[in-house]
Amino acid sequence: MRTLRCSRINFMPLICLLLITGRMAAQDVLTSPYASLQTPGREDITAFAFSSDGNTIAIGDDDGKILVWSVVNKRPLVTLESPEAVIFLSFLSENKDVVAVDAKGTVSLLNLLKSDAMSTFRTRGTPIRATIDAGKQLLAIATDDEQIEFYDLKAAMPAGTADAADVTDHLLFLGFDRPGQQLAAITERGAVVMWNPNTFRKIREVTLQSGELAGSGNAVHSAATNRSANVLVVGLEEVAIPKGGIRSGANPNDLLRQNFVIAYDWSSGTEIKRIKIPTTVEAMAMGPGNDHVATVPDEGNEISFVDLRKGEIGGTVTATERPRIVAISEDNRWLAVGSEDGHVAVWSLKYRGDASVTTTSLPSLGGRIRSNTGTEPAIKRGTPVRLAILDFEAKGVSQEIADMCLSSLSTSLANIESITLIERAQIAAVLKEQQFQSSFMADEATSVKMGKLLNADHVLMGSVGKLGTTMLFTARLMNVETGKVTSGREVICEECRDQDIFDAIKMLASTIAQ
Repeated sequence: MRTLRCSRINFMPLICLLLITGRMAAQDVLTSPYASLQTPGREDITAFAFSSDGNTIAIGDDDGKILVWSVVNKRPLVTLESPEAVIFLSFLSENKDVVAVDAKGTVSLLNLLKSDAMSTFRTRGTPIRATIDAGKQLLAIATDDEQIEFYDLKAAMPAGTADAADVTDHLLFLGFDRPGQQLAAITERGAVVMWNPNTFRKIREVTLQSGELAGSGNAVHSAATNRSANVLVVGLEEVAIPKGGIRSGANPNDLLRQNFVIAYDWSSGTEIKRIKIPTTVEAMAMGPGNDHVATVPDEGNEISFVDLRKGEIGGTVTATERPRIVAISEDNRWLAVGSEDGHVAVWSLKYRGDASVTTTSLPSLGGRIRSNTGTEPAIKRGTPVRLAILDFEAKGVSQEIADMCLSSLSTSLANIESITLIERAQIAAVLKEQQFQSSFMADEATSVKMGKLLNADHVLMGSVGKLGTTMLFTARLMNVETGKVTSGREVICEECRDQDIFDAIKMLASTIAQ
């Protein structure tokens, strides 16, 4: 087996003239040909990864070579070499390190500044698909022995395994939801299995179906999401036998076929939007924004942008080489397409009428949600608790938003069997009787008194704060018997939009009890 090695070389002569065209008349998204490069080994491009700031792209090929390239300066920065074909790449936090997974199970953590491997380890099974959570810390790898192997990259050690029986044989997609609380696997037959990456247990199993043609079967050819989206998008083909059947020796193309791009809600699996399209989608990437998806058809060199909001194709760009994979940067500035024979083309993306990529009409990257206090619940699983939730304090937001957050948190916790919530009417009655101005104004001593009057085991005091585009959601649990705060939980939502608040509250609830 070849060992991982790194070197710095100059690929400036490999930057070739861009022979691609872009046409997007009267569309929200504008594209401009930006750069094209030919990798030295001329092997098929197998993996892409943009840095979070969009300034750099890592390109992996079928021979195990990884080229890290400056998009802004149009020049190579460093080349790395993995033992086998690269199947997955991702930049880690601060964009100084890259994680690479190859086809034989070597996982390499690479330091770009030192052009060296910080550590290398092997998966137990042979990798099929790999993905990483939005926090760039938990790596999940589906293997041929019907397992999902999880690795904590910060600790550089295994975190656990999940049973993926009957999933990996036809696995098409593996990805985390935005908060990192669900891992989804999608098979070519439309089966969707979701796990909790904290407990490694299955959450649910569903089957994606179309059902527009009588007696049809379905095949999923592609799927995508991104770290900011609430939706999971698939390219689905529906196939049915025409009325009257097919005569012996007839052409298989006589089957009735319909193709769709379908968006599903991450939390419930409910279909949100379906767009009928003329061709099968063999590859896709979510973006630009949260309501577009770039699609690659089964034939031809065109990449189409499907507008999920409008329900229509929003324009196309054409590459000189047959596209193999496609990626869009997290900041929505770049579209990259990898082809066979090592060709990579890059387009710049902008929104019509605005020089930036962030507009109110088409949301950009938002809702990077994470817990600052870990994911272990403050209340031990299965422990019976009578809980009183006091009013949330509003810091930089309206009290209406704080009340909405309290209501959403109460609903989430009320669905946990071991938690008994004290009704808001009872809390209001105690407030009135004790002549407290508002429950969030109560100090710890008063909160203990309220908890005793309500016959509660714990009192939860929370707040919602906002600074710029970042929102902070906090909760403190007080033990009524001891009068002490037993634990605090905090969830941060960067570039937070209104629709992100509910996901942040859902994560806060999971850090309190599960």
